[in-house]
Amino acid sequence: MVLFLAVAISGCKLDPPIYPEGTVANPDGGVTIGGNITYVMDGKTTTLKPAVFQVISSTQLPPNGSTQIAGGTDVQNMFSLGAKTTVVGTFDADMIMVGSLLGEGTVTFTEINVPGGVKGTVKGTFTGKVSDLSGGGEKDISGSFNITM
Repeated sequence: MVLFLAVAISGCKLDPPIYPEGTVANPDGGVTIGGNITYVMDGKTTTLKPAVFQVISSTQLPPNGSTQIAGGTDVQNMFSLGAKTTVVGTFDADMIMVGSLLGEGTVTFTEINVPGGVKGTVKGTFTGKVSDLSGGGEKDISGSFNITM
């Protein structure tokens, strides 16, 4: 009986989980919904995954709220951008940061669909200038983002 049970259990194999399209399984077993940030700087294109966003409502951060995006896992290429808005349109990007480079520019949100402020989709494009805070020269940056959480 023990031999039968051991064979039956070892013969059972769990199928891998099936996630919705665009979902990426993390090495630790967790799941992150797909998204990326792509930027061009110094003629080099960099695509960052994973990417996340945070939308803070105008009641929490008057008068216009804020939308922030971030991406990457490598400290040298980590990216973040923030703008004082929660609606689609073109706005000042109050902060654009790539690694140790910091600057500002313009961001166009083509979609901010975040029912309840926690999960949803944020898409758009950006342009700007960033510079090394230790006196390095200014660099042009441009790119796009498509993040679903």
